[in-house]
Amino acid sequence: MAPSLQTPSRRALLSGLGAGLAAALAGCQETATQHSSSPDGTLVTDYVAATTRSPTERPPVVAPREDAEGAASDDQSTATEPLSLHVVGTEGDAEAFEFADEARDAAAVRRLVAETDYDDESVLVYQSRIPECYALELNYVTRDDDGDPSLELCRVIRDAEIDCERDAYDHAAVFVRLPFPADGFSGYSVGSGGSCDPVPERYRTTGESA
Repeated sequence: MAPSLQTPSRRALLSGLGAGLAAALAGCQETATQHSSSPDGTLVTDYVAATTRSPTERPPVVAPREDAEGAASDDQSTATEPLSLHVVGTEGDAEAFEFADEARDAAAVRRLVAETDYDDESVLVYQSRIPECYALELNYVTRDDDGDPSLELCRVIRDAEIDCERDAYDHAAVFVRLPFPADGFSGYSVGSGGSCDPVPERYRTTGESA
């Protein structure tokens, strides 16, 4: 049987275009910010993260959704937008989550949300479109001097065995359990870049939080 050309061509595609795509993504970084982040603060290490992904135009998280002002809402009408950035601070907030049938690894995300102790912990959720050939990962977590958390996300090339199209997009949602309750902060920020860079020296030299 003649050897398949699919895998070699895909590997060649990713090898040849990976650096260019990463540079392009880095050049059009998107940042979803609910509160301006500070260059000062500490590195948070005691967190748990899980990711769900939908290979369709429908995001993995379908409820709650955001209204025109960005607030969470149970309204499923076309007037609302998919959730993009959200804090889960209570068991009631956790119970409001619904996932699309196409969402992958949703069980791990459900377990993370359900097993969170909301008296002492909280969950920060970020959902976004992502190129089909890339995976969304959490790079590191920091907390500024006011106690506000910041997630730094990045994109990595998926395994060569995974079929994908260069110009196609999926949706991904990252859930991060933080080691402090939602009433312990008033703002938060999420940065999404094109590469998983090392943790900045300023955070590694100022100490790490629990």
